[in-house]
Amino acid sequence: MPAVRDRALLLRRFPYGESSLVCHALSRTHGRVHLLAKGAYRPTSRFYAALDLFDTLELEWNSAPGRELALLAAGEIETRRARIAQDLEAFHAATTLLELAGFGAHEGHANPELFDLLATGLDALARGVVPDAAAVEFELGLLHNLGLAPALAACASCGGAAPPLEPGPAARVAFSAGSGGRLCSACADAARAAGRRVGTLPSAVLERAVEILARRVSACALDPDELERVRDFVARFLEVHLESRPASYRRFLSAPNRNARP
Repeated sequence: MPAVRDRALLLRRFPYGESSLVCHALSRTHGRVHLLAKGAYRPTSRFYAALDLFDTLELEWNSAPGRELALLAAGEIETRRARIAQDLEAFHAATTLLELAGFGAHEGHANPELFDLLATGLDALARGVVPDAAAVEFELGLLHNLGLAPALAACASCGGAAPPLEPGPAARVAFSAGSGGRLCSACADAARAAGRRVGTLPSAVLERAVEILARRVSACALDPDELERVRDFVARFLEVHLESRPASYRRFLSAPNRNARP
């Protein structure tokens, strides 16, 4: 069986038998891989205590056609991020990043941009960045990586201008996750006529998301209310396009929509 060596981040892991471990990993140049780490819990193992979530690893495995699980041959820690496990909010955000990355990772399809995006998000959490700030930057980056980034400035349907529905500091714009994001008035009416759900979002929230996605501002620079509002609409948009509510979103999205009209 040919040996493969690559950098990897564990997405999931669970016991197998008395001393082994099954790992789902995102590797940088080989995509998602499913590995069997035989004897992982034995102190004599070549990867004993090296298969932790959140750490960047250097893994070597043997793969064979038609085999469901590749055999892990060796594992070393390249970047340790122990601080994440010492902070409950950082830990929760990190598990969210891993779960979302799992939606975008596919076997046999390399996605180095996704790997780098995940590593960057975990690095931020390990440095003590506000967990929601690290999460929303990852979520916007993931949407862009998957080709699902919402239209935030122009109309998602016609590509034209989509001005606020009313002037003033509390201005709101038409928005439909199912139609791809921000909409002008005419396209919003057409979407409603077609049976799509169309609501409104504060214009300022979308402007902040544009700045974060373009890296003109860090999510850490937002005040807590702004950050919560941006993350709320991004998480709800992701939920629609993933066609599933990630388990790690249940607590966050159980609160009322933070961008609903007062």
